[in-house]
Amino acid sequence: MFEWLNQIDTQFFLSLNGAASPFFDRFFAFFTSKETWYPLYVLLMFVIVRKYKMQSLWVILFFILLVVLSDQISGLIKDLVGRLRPTYEPSLEGLVHNPTKKGGYYSFLSSHATNSFALAVLTGFVSQRKRLWIAFLLWAAVTSYSRVYVGVHYPFDIIAGAILGSLIAWGVYRLLKIFDEHFQRKRIEVAGQWKAKHANMLIVALLFIVSTLLIVSKLGPKYF
Repeated sequence: MFEWLNQIDTQFFLSLNGAASPFFDRFFAFFTSKETWYPLYVLLMFVIVRKYKMQSLWVILFFILLVVLSDQISGLIKDLVGRLRPTYEPSLEGLVHNPTKKGGYYSFLSSHATNSFALAVLTGFVSQRKRLWIAFLLWAAVTSYSRVYVGVHYPFDIIAGAILGSLIAWGVYRLLKIFDEHFQRKRIEVAGQWKAKHANMLIVALLFIVSTLLIVSKLGPKYF
């Protein structure tokens, strides 16, 4: 049965991966890069701060928990399953269109799909904005498809990653709700009103911290 599914997955992969063009090579190489979406993450943080004010710190911490869980769990599954990426599969040598790097050795399941769908689903739960949710789901879908286009994942890798990411997002959201219901209500109220200028100061501080961390992670050990 697994061999039969693998054959279907491989044929589906070759049909999608083979539909290549110079324009889409550049487009999906740009789209699939993690660094491309750093401004989107900063924008998401800004939206959270505007919506949740003083509680935004806790919401952001749960988003960080989401990213850590989805990335680590998907990586663990990759190592346990040990399915070779199409770019390293001997039977597909010369058949894979790969306009980017080959990536790591293992394919199942896609960390890109897991992370992007986890982020999209939790964003929908937290924001309660239908249009924003749809926009993030479309972003996650195109990001996931880009991994097939550039030849580093099979379609089943993407589907499994999307399911896993959605489940993790649901679990983290439930934890956030429990935290809010049982702990946030017991916090000591700060005297006075939360003024708009304080919210603006928090937004600027968070954006500065995130931007600094992104720059440092981009430069890496070359300068540090």
